Amino acid sequence: MTNNEINQPGVDPKQLKKQERQKLYENLHKQKLANKQAKMAERKKIREEYVKQNQEINKYEKRCKEDIKNKLNDFKTQVASNKLSKKDAKLQFKAYRKERINQFRQDEQRILNLSSEELRKSFSFRFRRWFFGVGKEFSRVTWIRGKQVLKDFGIILILVSIMALIFLGLDYLINVIPRG
Repeated sequence: MTNNEINQPGVDPKQLKKQERQKLYENLHKQKLANKQAKMAERKKIREEYVKQNQEINKYEKRCKEDIKNKLNDFKTQVASNKLSKKDAKLQFKAYRKERINQFRQDEQRILNLSSEELRKSFSFRFRRWFFGVGKEFSRVTWIRGKQVLKDFGIILILVSIMALIFLGLDYLINVIPRG
């Protein structure tokens, strides 16, 4: 703001300062919006990359499972046609399966290593990956049946009642013996 602007007739210096502040706040607001939009665009890019990687890994995992199934069927046909004994077929299948799973894990790591450093550093990516791992572990859990729960509960009730009777009996004996 120059002295000429202040000294102009009909222009209030306080109003000029207020206008300058408003312009400054507007510029700051525009910068904040631009930064926010840039961050959102970056997050969207990271999210798309993450989804793409997961899709690629899922496709590869399906292909790996299909390969293992096909190899199992191949070994079954060889056993049926007496080309291989059951024992040999099992050993060969286990070796093939182990090798194929190891190869899948290496390829999965290779796919994951293609991600950018920002993707690895981002909290949301690590948080989602953690939930994905929890989901995988949760799918591996085997739940017991209702009958087994009832059976175990009955055993616990019986043991608790037996222990209660033993302690009540000991308490009674301890209290009766000193009185004679």
